[in-house]
Order: sequence, then structure tokens, then C-alpha cells
Amino acid sequence: MVARAVTPPIPLVRTKRGVSMTNQGTMMASSVDSEIAKFRSIQEELKKMQNDLAIVLKQETENEMVMIELDILNEPVGIFKLLGPVLIPQGLDDSRQTVRKRLEFIRSEKERLQKKIAQKEHSGEELAKKISNMQANLQRTTVDAVRQIQAQHGGQ
Repeated sequence: MVARAVTPPIPLVRTKRGVSMTNQGTMMASSVDSEIAKFRSIQEELKKMQNDLAIVLKQETENEMVMIELDILNEPVGIFKLLGPVLIPQGLDDSRQTVRKRLEFIRSEKERLQKKIAQKEHSGEELAKKISNMQANLQRTTVDAVRQIQAQHGGQ
């Protein structure tokens, strides 16, 4: 009876192109793809926050214009507030106070969004650096693998 060396089966992974062997390069490429997906997600969130900030900035500008107009007015003018389909009379001081409070809220919302955007941009930059390093490592690993294959075939 002849003894045979038993080699363990090579782990296989299903990919878009079919079945391939798992190796360090495949695992590294898959982790790079995962990080790129996270980066894209961050970019989408950042875009949404920037759109929200643009809306808040527009509201701030509109309310500042209203405040300027209210500051120009004198007391004996009629100011009306639209409440649903009805116009309700409102005093000048009440109108100024309402607009001031609205501006305070809008400015606090603007600051909150700007901080959130800055944090998200920082996260995106850190992730981009990580992805860049991972891609560089993947390239080095690929080059090393090619060299090993060339050395094996060149040495035969």
C-alpha cells in the first residue's frame, strides 16, 4: 500500500465572474470594496446635509429680509399673519419678536448642520486615507504575488 499526502481542499468563493480561489489578494480587494461602499454612503449623507444647509441658509436670508422690512415700519401699519386660509392681524412688536425667534432657531439649525457636515467631511477624509493605504497594500501584495509566480516559473 502506498501512502499519499492528503492536501486540504482549496477554499472557493463565489464571485460575479464565477468561482475563484480565496487568497490574501481577494480578501484585501473585498475589504477595499467594503470601505469604498462606506465612503460612497458618507458622500451621499454629506450631499443630503449640504442640501439641507442650503435650505436653511435660504430661510435665514428670507427672514433677515423680513426683519429689515419690519425695522423700517412705524407702528400705525397693519401687519397680518397668514394662518391657514385666514389673515390674522398682528402687532408690529409681536411680528418682530416672532421673526427674531425664528431667526434664532434657523441660526442654531445652521450651526448644527455646519458642525455635522464638518464631522462627516472629516470622517470621509479619514476613510479616503484608509482606502488609499489599503489599495497601496493591495498593489504591493499583487506585485509580490506576480514576482513569486515569475520566480517559480523562471526557476523550473
